[in-house]
Amino acid sequence: MNVFITGGTGFIGQHLARRLAAEGHRLICLARPNSRTAELRALGAEIVTAKLHDRAALARAMQGCDWVFHLANLYAMWHPRPQEFQQTNVKGTRCVMEAALEAGVSRIVYLSTVAVLGKPADRPFTEESQPGPRQFSAYGRSKAAGDQLVQQMQRERGLPVVTLYPGIVLGPGDDKPSGIYIQDLIRGRVPTPIFRRSVVTYAAVQDVAEAALRAAEHPDSAGKRYLI
Repeated sequence: MNVFITGGTGFIGQHLARRLAAEGHRLICLARPNSRTAELRALGAEIVTAKLHDRAALARAMQGCDWVFHLANLYAMWHPRPQEFQQTNVKGTRCVMEAALEAGVSRIVYLSTVAVLGKPADRPFTEESQPGPRQFSAYGRSKAAGDQLVQQMQRERGLPVVTLYPGIVLGPGDDKPSGIYIQDLIRGRVPTPIFRRSVVTYAAVQDVAEAALRAAEHPDSAGKRYLI
């Protein structure tokens, strides 16, 4: 398959790219001008340099692609310009989805997050659970808004999307705030653990990459939503 990936230079994206390349898929990866793309190039990936909000450039790059994996997002516990969460996680997601519709791809795998559910009342919660009454971060609020946008486009415009909701993703090469925190805790660099009164859900990055591949391959996955 011809596969277009946003976020391929990121932690999860690099694992997914390696998994897809191992299956013999042809990779086309979106990257910013200053991104480190050596590993993707080593996999044989074609690198497209464009902004996430350039819908026309995205649609051109997606021409002839069978699958789109949308992983690019702004993930941070805090940001000095909180409006950037909306710019990337909502407006950027809209541009990717509209470009995929224009290009006529057959399957889109959208990587959301379990954070969109906040703290549901159900124990345990499932894909059918109602989100809790509030989000706990600007990141969570922006991802929830992006998720609602994607689901609306699926209902109203036939967007061939399957949405994945991983927990906190951990694994080799993790440079995200959550992964760094756990490493610091293990090495005695922080004085106390956080989330002591919470249940936190984790997922191995290899499992998330495998789930994304299987979601794309499954002939009936469009419109489905899966907790990972």
